[in-house]
Amino acid sequence: MVAALPAPGTGYLLRMNELGDVLTGWLERTRAAGRVPALSAAAARGGDVVWADAVGTPTASGGGPTPEHAFRIGSVTKTMVAVAVLRLVEDGEITLHDPVGAHVPDAPAADATVAELLSHSAGLPAEPAGPWWERAGGSTWAQIVASGLPRLAAPGTRYHYSNVGYAVLGRLVEDVRGRAWDEVLRDEVWTPLGMTSTGRVPVGPHVTGYAVHPHADLVHAEPVPAYLAMGPAGELWSTPSDLVRFGMWLACHDTLGDVVLPAAARRLMTTPRVVVDEPGAAWTGAYGLGVRVRKDLLDGEVVRTVGHSGSVPGFTADLRVDLRTGDAVAVVGSSTAGFGDGTRLLAAWRSARGPLPEPVGSAPDGAGVRLTGDWYWGPSPYTLRAAGDRLVLAGAGGGRGTEFVPGDEPGTWVGATAGYWYGETLRAVEAAGRVVALDVGTFCLTRTPYAKDADVPGGHDPAGWHVL
Repeated sequence: MVAALPAPGTGYLLRMNELGDVLTGWLERTRAAGRVPALSAAAARGGDVVWADAVGTPTASGGGPTPEHAFRIGSVTKTMVAVAVLRLVEDGEITLHDPVGAHVPDAPAADATVAELLSHSAGLPAEPAGPWWERAGGSTWAQIVASGLPRLAAPGTRYHYSNVGYAVLGRLVEDVRGRAWDEVLRDEVWTPLGMTSTGRVPVGPHVTGYAVHPHADLVHAEPVPAYLAMGPAGELWSTPSDLVRFGMWLACHDTLGDVVLPAAARRLMTTPRVVVDEPGAAWTGAYGLGVRVRKDLLDGEVVRTVGHSGSVPGFTADLRVDLRTGDAVAVVGSSTAGFGDGTRLLAAWRSARGPLPEPVGSAPDGAGVRLTGDWYWGPSPYTLRAAGDRLVLAGAGGGRGTEFVPGDEPGTWVGATAGYWYGETLRAVEAAGRVVALDVGTFCLTRTPYAKDADVPGGHDPAGWHVL
């Protein structure tokens, strides 16, 4: 990690100076194309922030923006609030299936579950009653309750993004913990994860947010009102370096272990629960528990990414993490109109970063390693490989790919990631002291197609493999 950052505009690198030039070049071109007053970004891998830079017009203090300058991050706030909610679950204070009214009796949509609120499927409207709250200021909790918000759909029936839903979740955190939601995040999330530049108000240098005139080189300063009870929907300030640290941890590619939340809870957050259904668009996006899950096309490869985007007047932000490799990028800008998103930066980072990092965790034990190699489900080829402390099973072209972690019963492995065999058990089948097959959720995989030394369900053709 980097303890201190260099002079404004110079960026910094722990390694890979040429790669830094590539990423800074992207940052400068993106700022120019979007006419963004200030743009800042960071990239990370293997638990380290590897690059960060900031470009733009001079700040109020007279110098150019640096990677230490904070920006408002809008709805990226929601993912951090979701972590605080999952901590309540881990502590046994609530369950995901509880109706939120069991803990916040006056909540709108009191019959919706905690999980439905986290996944924007509680049926609540997008915004609270009243004027444009992101510019005019938020509502108090009493005002939200008294406004009699309509229900747009029955809980659990469809995805509809709701800022109000996260106001309810913030209230849940406050009621159970007995203190302000941002204080809970400071004590339980930011401090343990080393996010020293994140807060409800700036904790260090920060930039001003602007609306940029679409047809002239003119700007209009945007207000920064108090969001009150709507704060959990998008009030936080942060830096890209803090965001990529958070993103790597969320995707279980950090070096901190089970700090804040165990890996199983984080994987639950990043598992798709509802499809983001946009008219005229392909189903490439989903939402988990406070996390956007996307299938991004990066250099011709479909890559599952997790994170969140955010926008409030004067600022936009995007955090994206490759769920498989842990490559993380964050971009923040000081323009209401925005800069696009972080897809191209993540593509540049992936294509130029060099070899993939070794998976976090220890290697599988000897019993697991001896199962690796080629297998066949009937005539279809599969490969089982070791990745850190996991086994990864995938068919040709990646079909039915699932990662397995050691199970509670010795000699077993359990599917831990989205895929055909999620939650299913993999176990070795032995004969005469050697492994002759794998039983994967009742499917029989053999070292050669329908190997004679394995007891294949349904038996073998008496003629064996023969010419038709």
